[in-house]
Amino acid sequence: MTAKSTVKKKPAHAPEHSPGLTNTSVYLTKPLGLLGWDNLEPVLLAALATDEPLLLIGKHGTAKSFLLERLAQALDLNYRFYNASLVNYDDLVGIPVPDAGQTALRYISTPTAIWDAEVVFIDELNRTRPDLQNKLFSIIHERRVQGVRLEKLRYRWAAMNPPPSQDQDQDEVYLGAEPLDPALADRFGFLIEVPDWCDLSESEKKILLIDQFRGRHEFPVDVADLVDRTASLFGSFCENPPDLSAYFIALESQLRGAGTRFSSRRLSTLFRTALGIHAARITLTSTEGEEIPPPDLESSLFLALAHGHPGLASGPIDRGALLALHRQAWSIAGLQDDDPWKELLNIPDPVERVIRAAQADFPLSESELSSLVLEAVSSQPCDELRAAVSLPLYLKLRSGRKIAATAAETLASQLTRVIRPASATHQVYGNALTKCREVAGICSSLGDGTRDSYTRNLLNAFLPDGYRDITPQELKRRFEDLWKRFALPNGNKV
Repeated sequence: MTAKSTVKKKPAHAPEHSPGLTNTSVYLTKPLGLLGWDNLEPVLLAALATDEPLLLIGKHGTAKSFLLERLAQALDLNYRFYNASLVNYDDLVGIPVPDAGQTALRYISTPTAIWDAEVVFIDELNRTRPDLQNKLFSIIHERRVQGVRLEKLRYRWAAMNPPPSQDQDQDEVYLGAEPLDPALADRFGFLIEVPDWCDLSESEKKILLIDQFRGRHEFPVDVADLVDRTASLFGSFCENPPDLSAYFIALESQLRGAGTRFSSRRLSTLFRTALGIHAARITLTSTEGEEIPPPDLESSLFLALAHGHPGLASGPIDRGALLALHRQAWSIAGLQDDDPWKELLNIPDPVERVIRAAQADFPLSESELSSLVLEAVSSQPCDELRAAVSLPLYLKLRSGRKIAATAAETLASQLTRVIRPASATHQVYGNALTKCREVAGICSSLGDGTRDSYTRNLLNAFLPDGYRDITPQELKRRFEDLWKRFALPNGNKV
């Protein structure tokens, strides 16, 4: 059998440095013996209060199904569990038979059928056969089967193992686990990466090992009441929502500049889930009974983004980069339309940003321009590209805009061997010899203009040991593009 019997009983992996995140008491996870889930509490409670589809992403043995089953029990709901890699469609809908008029099908319900379910939990979602995944899609998105409304269904929960990534150890790859279809992933309001053993502190690991001998744990609060209070607050937020349009417009721009597309549906969903998380944080804070500063909206927005990014169903997300994009969007949303920083912060690319700021007519102070210079250089992934950005910046700013000593020193440290090339003799073999010959071939085709002279210096500066992360030809192309973007002349003088 691929479904568990009906249950009828009465009764947060955000980054640790999320902006302004207030720690609250833990009511839904640690009392069950789950450790490392503390910062997920507001997200889980928001999923319960908003009824948005929930996807848990984690390795085997991380208590995903255990938590969801216990929550269903605490809420006194009819619960169905289906293993998507094994289930047949008949397990979902029952046995199809013709109706009396032989004109349509009706379904003879079975104990595992979905019709009376109030909670559906679909495990191994990313191991589903394509034909069944299409049928599950309508359940998750519309609460429908074959176009028929599932009137009693409230919660749609799912779980999956992490899909394989390029840099993952082959021993850790889950065979058969694939990235989730993007359209299906986009239907989940919450996508939560759950903690594994390696994410726990040493003290938490010790507690976890002993906790298994203490028997069944109960929730210390009435979970249904906690959900109802959060849902009520969420409803009041939806009736009179805060104006966050500037934030979401800026966020989409920042994400797009970083190569990530969010659909209109996803942005609208993020608005709802952020309000749900904010309501959950307020509820948890008030339940605690202590005087704690009220939760801040910015942190709730980031929690919604960090646990609502559909890309999580395709692989890990750089939380640090995501936090930077969030903070950028939040800063933009707080600026007046005539503030010059609003124009700059709406430019996602740090290099393009400093190109605009370096123009003579742009009203920035010395320290502000310097911070943009440092950001543009540090954003580059390798020494070769840092030098390629630093050189046109130096040439653009040396006779015009002033920058702070720290920024000037940064440019100088990147350019010493480019501006003042040294002659040296090396014995090179193998790959280094190949790179030297490639650079020599490129340099032989360069002319005598200013740009070509600097290109020659730049290419030779990283021989013989450089070019591990970029080819000489790509470095030449990137540098020439930067030269053009900075509007530097290619004459005999700069």
